[in-house]
Amino acid sequence: MTLPVRVNLLALPTLTLPLRTRRLLLRDFAPDDLAAMRAYAGDAQVLEHVLYEARDATQLRTHLERVLASQRNRPRRAWELAIVVQRTGRVIGTCDLALTGRREADVGYMLARRHWGHGYATEAAAALVDHAFAQLAVERVYALVDVGNDRSRRVLEKAGLRWEALLRRHAHAKGRWWDCHRYGLDRAAWLRTRSEREALAS
Repeated sequence: MTLPVRVNLLALPTLTLPLRTRRLLLRDFAPDDLAAMRAYAGDAQVLEHVLYEARDATQLRTHLERVLASQRNRPRRAWELAIVVQRTGRVIGTCDLALTGRREADVGYMLARRHWGHGYATEAAAALVDHAFAQLAVERVYALVDVGNDRSRRVLEKAGLRWEALLRRHAHAKGRWWDCHRYGLDRAAWLRTRSEREALAS
C-alpha cells in the first residue's frame, strides 16, 4: 500500500517582495494604483504589440480587482507587479512572472509611453529573470514577443534571454493571427552570466 505524500504548499518556493533594482521597486499592486495603470493599460500605442485592446476605466478597475485577489492565492503561481521608480515613488508600468510548467517561468513587462527609452524595462526584466532562478528555483525562463516588436526583443536580449524559435500563428486576437518569437534562458547559462558579472564587479 502506497501512503499519500503530504506537501506543505506554503513551503513551496515563492518571491519575497518587493524586488529592488538599482532604480526600481517591483511590488504588489495596491487599490490606489488605478490612476497610474491608465497610463499604460489604456494607451493603444503601448498595446500595439499586445494581444488585448486598450481598457476603459471600468475594465481597468475590474482588472485591478482581479490582480489584488490573485495576491491572496496560496501557493502563488503568478506575480503581476507594479514597476515603481524608487526616487519618485511613481508607478510607471507593470511586469509579470508566472510559473507555467515544471520549473519553468514566463516573464513580461509594459511601461507607460513617457518612460520608454530609459532602460527601465530591461532593468525590470533582468530582475524577474534573476529572481525566478534564485528564489523560485526554476530551470528555465522564457518570453514570447510579437514579431514586429523590435524594442521588446532588444529588452529581452539585454536581460540575457536568447532567441529560440519563431512561432507561426501562435495566437488569434484583435481580428488576426499573431506570429511570435520565443526567447529563453536556462539555469546553466544564467549561472555562467552571473559568474561573469560578479568577476567584472570584483
